[in-house]
Amino acid sequence: MRWTVGALLFASTVINYIDRQTLSALAPILKNEFRWTNSDFASKLIAFRIAYTIMQALGGRLFDVFGTRLGFTIVVSFYSAVAMSTCFAQGLGSFRLFRFLLGLGEAPNQPGAAKAVSEWFPDRERAWAVALFDSGTAIGGAMAVCSQNRVLLT
Repeated sequence: MRWTVGALLFASTVINYIDRQTLSALAPILKNEFRWTNSDFASKLIAFRIAYTIMQALGGRLFDVFGTRLGFTIVVSFYSAVAMSTCFAQGLGSFRLFRFLLGLGEAPNQPGAAKAVSEWFPDRERAWAVALFDSGTAIGGAMAVCSQNRVLLT
């Protein structure tokens, strides 16, 4: 069962990093379509980072208060809803808002995954379990770029 939990933590991290990298990977297309300047685009990235910074510590506390199961239910549901809702953004302000909300939702993934590993894995397997979920950051980032290349080719 613990390796199923490890696989779910990995999947959550992959999805988390695909979500966060997709905007950057699609920057050339979005900047052209919405006529964003580099400063406009940067403001969306900054909005995400500000929210992420704020929620990293608060998100860890969320998992301490609600536990890992409910914590992940809240966090994954929230950032999934925000990611889907981003399609309704119509201007610079709404894109900033959705990126800010995405940062709030995605930041707790790492502390939550670390807490889940401490709860589900014995000491002798924890480093491997952390490596498993943390490798999702690289794989998710790579998958976002691969998706962007596929979009550009079609």
